[in-house]
Amino acid sequence: MNNIEILIPTYNEEGNIENTVSDLKKNGFNNITVLDAQSEDDTVKIAKKLNCKVIVDEKKKMGFGHSLINGFKASTSEYCCIFDGDGSFDSEAIFRMYKEIKDKNDFVFCSRYLGGNKSDDDTIVTKFGNTFFTYLIRILFNFKTTDVLFLYTLSRTDNYKFLKLDSLDFRICTEILIKAHKNFRCVEVFSKEKKRQHGESKVNKILDGLKFLQNIFKYFFRLKHF
Repeated sequence: MNNIEILIPTYNEEGNIENTVSDLKKNGFNNITVLDAQSEDDTVKIAKKLNCKVIVDEKKKMGFGHSLINGFKASTSEYCCIFDGDGSFDSEAIFRMYKEIKDKNDFVFCSRYLGGNKSDDDTIVTKFGNTFFTYLIRILFNFKTTDVLFLYTLSRTDNYKFLKLDSLDFRICTEILIKAHKNFRCVEVFSKEKKRQHGESKVNKILDGLKFLQNIFKYFFRLKHF
């Protein structure tokens, strides 16, 4: 399925990137681009050894969103799928996502909680935070979503470019979700989240949580621009 480009934003994921890429390739996904934020470990070296295309940010720690925006701009593939480099995503979900795309949906978002399911990687804090933001977005925007902070999504590359994304950090999670739902036909599929094996999450639960809140209300008051 080389028409799907897997975009993997990374920063210091040397303990996870090999297993992540190997799992994707096992399922036939060989069009893989690692979007690296100038890692200080061997993430880039390992990715190149695994024959991944690698795009390194021009400056250090430009941000998760900045890396993704660079990936969308550089992509010439028909579809792009956002995939985490920490080994927590289930690559087999891409088949379900692609089926929904072929059923004339524009964006497919994976959800850890669809159908009452749970995440192996949740803590009390992350579960509460995601539940809060999910219900807030459902109330403000009337979206049928069950998981707003799990950025595992598939769409045509041109659709991502149409969104004119500008969030340079983790706020891109809510930006993509809100803009996609306002402009395109969106659907959710279930995907299990596995526990991270090595290293720690790059998300600052307090600071990034406040940024998510600010971003949600920013787009709520700017709906007329979409």
